[in-house]
Amino acid sequence: MTTVNLQIDLGGLIMKNPVTVASGTFGYGAEYADYFDVSRLGAVTVKSLSLEPRSGNPPPRIVETPAGMLNAIGLQNVGIDVYLKEKLPYLREKKCVIIANIYGSSPDDYAALAQRLEAEGGADAIEANLSCPNVHDAQQTRGGSLVAQHPEQVVRYTEAVKAATTLPVFIKLSPNVADITAPALAAQEAGADAVSLINTLIGMAIDTETRKPRLSNIVGGLSGPAIRPVALKMVWDAARALRIPVLAMGGIMCADDAIQFLLAGARAVAVGCASFRRPDAAIKTAQGIELYCRKHGIADINELIGAVEIS
Repeated sequence: MTTVNLQIDLGGLIMKNPVTVASGTFGYGAEYADYFDVSRLGAVTVKSLSLEPRSGNPPPRIVETPAGMLNAIGLQNVGIDVYLKEKLPYLREKKCVIIANIYGSSPDDYAALAQRLEAEGGADAIEANLSCPNVHDAQQTRGGSLVAQHPEQVVRYTEAVKAATTLPVFIKLSPNVADITAPALAAQEAGADAVSLINTLIGMAIDTETRKPRLSNIVGGLSGPAIRPVALKMVWDAARALRIPVLAMGGIMCADDAIQFLLAGARAVAVGCASFRRPDAAIKTAQGIELYCRKHGIADINELIGAVEIS
């Protein structure tokens, strides 16, 4: 039987396998402890953290769609203080590799979060969320658009985070752009160690009986298998343009989906709303990748990265 090396280096973060979870779909790790040992994942990406607790948007905040879901949670989270005191100890006790997703209203907010997370051992890498489509605050610029939609703003925010920490910094970008390579290259230029692609697509749903939007926020983020082809194309575009690695996400439901992203050039993948349908989806994806490699005589997972054959 082929022995497979599943370890990857994601911008300086060493992961035992190339599978993590998408921020906002996995809580802070302990929520899934009844289903599998979360330390078996390459990394646990925690729910977005802000300087102060956030209650998020009022309900209704989730709408099921064909092959996916719309959400407008609004980055509800416990805040950095509670995370460090109450959520982090479990992850450290389990010896999990931690990617901390952070969110703020200014570059200074991001810098403060990154600095504190490193100082208090709260993360092994930082994922800066510049692309959540369902919040209304100062991070949205120029009439409601996102920081991630403006390369010059991506540079500004990335530089602030990089100056505040020595941890690997990943920049999470939005698919709601004409060309994903522009903000991705901006993140690279500003010193990002990797980019996370993609966040959710912006969408909406209307109740035809009431004639009102089905989300209180009116619009939300579309995720699930419906967006996978879009995510795969954007990962492929970005991977060909960048020197830094790509952490891919968007509709990954199983190992075959994940392998497509690796072949397109992603270094690692994140399983998102699949965990709502099957709580052990992320670890099953990691196991499936290993089985695929054994079946095809692949000794090192890195051989798959960018190995799609275009002829």
